[in-house]
Amino acid sequence: MNKQRTDHHIILVGGGSCSGKSTLARNIFRELGQFASVEKISIDDYYKDLSGRSIATLDDYNFDTPDAIDSKLLFNNLNTLLSGTPVKRRHYDFKTHSVNYHEIEVHPSAFIIVEGIFALYYEELRQIAAASIFMESPADIRLIKRIKRDQRERGLEIDCIIRQYWETVRPMHELYVAPSIKYADLIVDSGKFDESANLKKSMDFLLEKFRL
Repeated sequence: MNKQRTDHHIILVGGGSCSGKSTLARNIFRELGQFASVEKISIDDYYKDLSGRSIATLDDYNFDTPDAIDSKLLFNNLNTLLSGTPVKRRHYDFKTHSVNYHEIEVHPSAFIIVEGIFALYYEELRQIAAASIFMESPADIRLIKRIKRDQRERGLEIDCIIRQYWETVRPMHELYVAPSIKYADLIVDSGKFDESANLKKSMDFLLEKFRL
């Protein structure tokens, strides 16, 4: 893949499930918007459509492997944006495991924030990215936050959440996500620093890198 054009810059924000990366990406989106046009894409929205599968099959599905993501479509969409052409905004519904598209498109912007557990894992993303940030967080904090989120937003029972964590989330994190920290230009830690401190560190880095 070609490197990104100089007028569009991709910023990768990675980290473990419920590490705080989504919040950081959202805050960076808000702050960068004061300096230039910004779009944000969640890799979660590129999960493959599983609406045709039975509930029994979904219970054993591994959502924490890179193969669960339609990465080819993600890469194609990002390269389309880098070429100056808008793309359809994709949304994945974790309750129905279906994909739908919003009427509002993702537009080519000065900065495109790409956030997700595999943001730093895919070589194809790293090749077109201008900057990368990894959010560290202790495993126990991530698990507690995941339990709360999955109960509140996805309607999952505690037994299901714990089973998923031990069978796929934890081992896949150690296999795919944690090692990708070596590709980060900047590492922040939600276990040691609060949200505002990590945002300041990230923005200081980005403002200096892009001379904003």
